[in-house]
Amino acid sequence: MLKQEPNKLELFKYLESVFSDLEQQKIALDQSAIVAITDTKGDIIYVNDKFCEISKYSKEELIGQNHRIINSKYHDTDFFKDLWKTISQGKVWRGDIKNRAKDNTYYWVSTTIVPYLNENGKPYQYVAIRFDITKQKKQEIDLKGRTQQLEDFCFIVSHNLRAPLSNLLLLTSMIEECETFEEQKILASKLSKPVNILNETFNELVESLQVRQDTEIAKEDVSFNDCLSKVLEILNLDIVNHNIEIISDFEEAPRIIYPKKYLLSYLHNLVSNSIKYRSPERQLIINIKTYLKNGSIFLKITDNGLGMDMKNNASKLFGLRKTFHGNPDAKGFGLFITKTQVEAMSGTIYAESKVDTGSTFYIQFNKN
Repeated sequence: MLKQEPNKLELFKYLESVFSDLEQQKIALDQSAIVAITDTKGDIIYVNDKFCEISKYSKEELIGQNHRIINSKYHDTDFFKDLWKTISQGKVWRGDIKNRAKDNTYYWVSTTIVPYLNENGKPYQYVAIRFDITKQKKQEIDLKGRTQQLEDFCFIVSHNLRAPLSNLLLLTSMIEECETFEEQKILASKLSKPVNILNETFNELVESLQVRQDTEIAKEDVSFNDCLSKVLEILNLDIVNHNIEIISDFEEAPRIIYPKKYLLSYLHNLVSNSIKYRSPERQLIINIKTYLKNGSIFLKITDNGLGMDMKNNASKLFGLRKTFHGNPDAKGFGLFITKTQVEAMSGTIYAESKVDTGSTFYIQFNKN
């Protein structure tokens, strides 16, 4: 504490100690946090070494740039509108942000943005203090995946195993009570159906769980055209018998580094669905195309089939055992396993559809 009338020496020593403390605090902060300062336009005017380390950009590449240079496109515009609205009002903003580094890898940061205010209470610059939480986010995603596995397991047990098990128990008790061999033989012949349903459901459960565990599946350089040709060979009888026209265009993205068995599975499930749900009123035409957008490869499969009421069915579209047209061959597993495989490879799948017009399915592969 200074005296009421300090001499110049005392004042100098006091200021020196203050600056020394501030310098030590800055060193401590730089050692533990990712720090950036921007002006009121959002242009970067300072970054510390940790910012450069995690973003893979040099200070020269960052200074003068906007934070859009590390925008991952993960968050929507409303997310950043809320951020800017908060700090421009002189309030502190806190949240988690997913960013993209120079080498196109992604990282998560827990972020606090503090506005520095002038004498009029208006921000003149913003200090963003971030901490790397990428590992925690990955663990969080893994936990959500395991929770989903458990939910899937419970769903299958409660909705798909209970009925055939009840039938088996009923039939076996009836067989035990039969008085003649002929009666037992008739009832025993009915056991095959619930047994087959149990076996099929069990295999589906194993397959869906295996996909989620198989994230390290081997990837290879795969040709979309080669995979489609193999799928069309399998479906050739249906294609010829129903005079189906297949149009493909892989010029923009002919190849991908990806698990081949998954790509074959996507094409088979989506093309066979188009065939299964074709309209009796017109020739079925299926368009299959790949294209590039925002650094990702997309696969697009469009048909002019029966289509679906997306308003009522969008949330159920990729659900287990969900069917929509009463087709006797539909099991409600193809889209479920396709979505499981796509998401296991960090991709996304979504659809657009209109009744009696057709459907389009999009698969966005992980940025590669």
